[in-house]
Amino acid sequence: MPSPQSDALKTQSPQLFLYTCLAANHLGDAAATVISTLISYGRSTAREIGTRSRLSQKQVRSALVSLIQLNSVQYWQENGGNSAPVVHYSFNPRGMDVLLHAGDILSQIKTIYGEEYAETVQNVIENGSIAVKDYMLMFEDAQVRLDKMALLVRLYSDGWLRRLQKFEFQPTEDVWNKMYQETLKQMPRLATTSEVKRVAEAKEKTKVKLSALLALGTESKDVYLVENGLQQLRPEITLTFNLSRYEKAMRSRAFVALANLRLGLVTAQIYAACCALIEQKSPDLHHAFFDIAGLIVDPEEEQMFSRLVENALVDGKQTVFSIRDVARHLSPNLDLRNSILTQNFLKPGKRSLPLADEPLAKKIKLEDGSVEVPEPAHEENFDLELENGSADMHLETLIAEHMRLLAGGKIAFVFETAPGLYLIPFIQVLKSVRQFHYDALIKTTLGANALRVLKCIKQMKLVDEKAISNTVLLKDKSVKNEVYKLVTANAVEIQEVPRSADRAALKTFYLFRHKEAPSYAFVSKSLLHSMGTILSNVEQFKAEHRILLDKCEREDVKGHEEELLLESELKTLRDLQVREISNIGRFNRIKWIQFIFGKL
Repeated sequence: MPSPQSDALKTQSPQLFLYTCLAANHLGDAAATVISTLISYGRSTAREIGTRSRLSQKQVRSALVSLIQLNSVQYWQENGGNSAPVVHYSFNPRGMDVLLHAGDILSQIKTIYGEEYAETVQNVIENGSIAVKDYMLMFEDAQVRLDKMALLVRLYSDGWLRRLQKFEFQPTEDVWNKMYQETLKQMPRLATTSEVKRVAEAKEKTKVKLSALLALGTESKDVYLVENGLQQLRPEITLTFNLSRYEKAMRSRAFVALANLRLGLVTAQIYAACCALIEQKSPDLHHAFFDIAGLIVDPEEEQMFSRLVENALVDGKQTVFSIRDVARHLSPNLDLRNSILTQNFLKPGKRSLPLADEPLAKKIKLEDGSVEVPEPAHEENFDLELENGSADMHLETLIAEHMRLLAGGKIAFVFETAPGLYLIPFIQVLKSVRQFHYDALIKTTLGANALRVLKCIKQMKLVDEKAISNTVLLKDKSVKNEVYKLVTANAVEIQEVPRSADRAALKTFYLFRHKEAPSYAFVSKSLLHSMGTILSNVEQFKAEHRILLDKCEREDVKGHEEELLLESELKTLRDLQVREISNIGRFNRIKWIQFIFGKL
């Protein structure tokens, strides 16, 4: 088994390369080697991991304990018949995703709640989970305990923390298979029922059982208790970080960013308030059913399942909001006056004609000989009324105009279900977000002509080079070059259409088409590999100057670097710092784009 930083990992899957580098940075080489083995070979026993990775059993078991604690590895125990039970271990990418996004998670918690909340979430992420009882024992003062309990209650009620159940340490697919076999045994074969129908009914019943298991212990009576009039968490429960809640926040961020580009800053801030209203109750980006092989097999079926989940939330009024809800959730610093120009405000105001019985204005002759005509009092009052009317326009009316912009554009960011009631069509907006970023990537990397050709192929579904050339008004040679670049980037697929039975090359022509799912998957994998390369480069920089970095970590050197280090060593330290900061910034930018194509 190659070392975590060897070049051999780069030739394997991008997921393996990234997660191995990430584990090596946070957990050490032994844990990285165990993860690499589990990703490469699939579920394995501890003995098999040691044999394949050439690690001792002590190293393997020590690494497995840490990885299970962080929910990066799951285990499944099977009866070995007359022998001892056999325990199989499987890799869980959700645990590593928490480490991958830990910095952004803490930054977001700190921005929303404050430093103390971010410190608590950091403790949860570092330890994988915390027991409420053990966490409270860390504080001796009673008032501090009450404050910490209130902090945990708020994080749990807002969805950032969730209850950790025992079955979550087991692979979802193994739990499903066990439930499915038990359900199938309870359904006897009948002559009047076909085997296909029997299997389908067993799957539906197993889905209901698995959904009930996943929701077990999440009701309020199972989590909260009231003591001395204060709502507290039960001391026996264990809390862990809720990655799904962070993914929902990132989805809202992507939606608001697109709305900002399309409709402007003010409308985007109103849309951000709409997203925040239903963010916690919005559909999850990742469902347990997606981890079960053979249950949801293709992207279309996955999208259909997501649409069913979204429709169920809409029917339950969980993701429906009103204009009044948005008005209550808006920041008081947001001034919406003059943010909307409707036809009523664009029409110039008409000045009223003087009345018949109104006396004519008198001319006043001044000492210098000039003549002054005073303005009528009713005109001044008219201007004042216009100004006050514009300033005092009702807030909900302004919000309704912005909601019309969000609902009426080419991209429908919201949908009006009833007068004054709205919902966010997550699937449609997600599709628009991916398409926008993909088109931007194509234009940036391959050029504007490549984007024109790609849009032509999207519009015409299945098309040849001649039709593309006639549509985009480019020369045949230019079209060939752009199509070649798109095919190389896996943005376009080639379909061979033979004109003869012998499939002769001279009588064959080629058609081109674009499929979103494989194109987005290719971009996601490429970005995963780029993220792994950046992490590997950062560690390589540190390894090349390990002696200098170890010297700076000494207690007698800390704080006195300028006095004890040479000028060349100080310059090297500054270069390393600048290099690391630039690489981390690049890593975060790539991580954001990868999240759009890989998670949304």
